Amino acid sequence: MSSKTWKELFILVAIFGAIWAGLSYISYDVDANPFSISLENEEELAEFLNEYLLEDLEFVESQELDSALGVIFDRLIVNMDTVTYDYELHVIRDEQVNAFTSLNGNIYVFTGLLETLESPEELAIILAHEIGHAEGKHVVEKLVTAIGMETLFIIMAGGDPVLISELAKMAISTSFDRHNEEEADDFALDLAVKSEINPRRLGQFFLRLKSDNSDILDGLEFLRTHPMDNDRIKRSAEHQLPKGFTEKPIDIDWVEVQELL
Repeated sequence: MSSKTWKELFILVAIFGAIWAGLSYISYDVDANPFSISLENEEELAEFLNEYLLEDLEFVESQELDSALGVIFDRLIVNMDTVTYDYELHVIRDEQVNAFTSLNGNIYVFTGLLETLESPEELAIILAHEIGHAEGKHVVEKLVTAIGMETLFIIMAGGDPVLISELAKMAISTSFDRHNEEEADDFALDLAVKSEINPRRLGQFFLRLKSDNSDILDGLEFLRTHPMDNDRIKRSAEHQLPKGFTEKPIDIDWVEVQELL
């Protein structure tokens, strides 16, 4: 976004700041959590962003694929202590080896990632990491940290397509901070154990890519948006397993899933 656009944006904030304070449909408590907004507001914000986020993407439409991935996703959801969202998993046709979390429980995976993974359990632990970002409200935190809560809603209220498009790009293009990544990893590793999935598969995935083809790892989108690969390998390898832990395989044919792409 150009400096001129930002200047104009913050002038708007100054002019409408007092008026905005009286608008009742923004519900958040700064004292309790500076990054907290109501689920209703987050759903509204997601609708605004998704319109611009998704307009140029091609999605894989397949009931068979949805059913297979739903088996993986359900293994995780049923083992969560609390579930904030009605989660939806979307598959984007693109060679990027990547996955990302958007607002309101929307998680996106690229076909490039699905083609690179070797088992449904590997996908499960990556999805657990993305769920960790969603449950931790990390996308909202990233946006608010970058531009402020009032600015966020003023962009929505104004409906300016250029600003909303930039906001949508910001939501998915910049990496989370170290604390957010560690929090999402801890969530994923714990959820994996609860779901009878070996949490060390996350580190094994990165180690395999390093061993097989360092060029792939160097260009891996998932690492650019989810940094600290060596730290994550270490955290995965050292995660404590309960005594007698045994992984329960996810009952789908992964080769058949990949053929559906």
